Amino acid sequence: MVFGDPNLTRPYELLTYTNTVTDGLLGAVILLLIFIVGFVSMKNYRTSSAFAASAFITTILAVLLRALDVIKDEILFLCIFGTVAGVAFLIFENRGG
Repeated sequence: MVFGDPNLTRPYELLTYTNTVTDGLLGAVILLLIFIVGFVSMKNYRTSSAFAASAFITTILAVLLRALDVIKDEILFLCIFGTVAGVAFLIFENRGG
């Protein structure tokens, strides 16, 4: 596939052009890296808390990337599912069961 000479004058154009070149994987890779960095940086907290917080931050960024049409709906739903799973794990863990 041959890509034309891009006219990149704004950051949004650079993001969409790079996403086109990578066949839509740029947004998913960005979200994955942000989740991993957030999860590892919260190493002072319990694993469930770090997972829930990282998933929540990733979901917020996924909503923004979806509004820019950088990621597909499936990636957004996966992030939402991760946040719901993290919160559910926190709830069940705090019940002491």
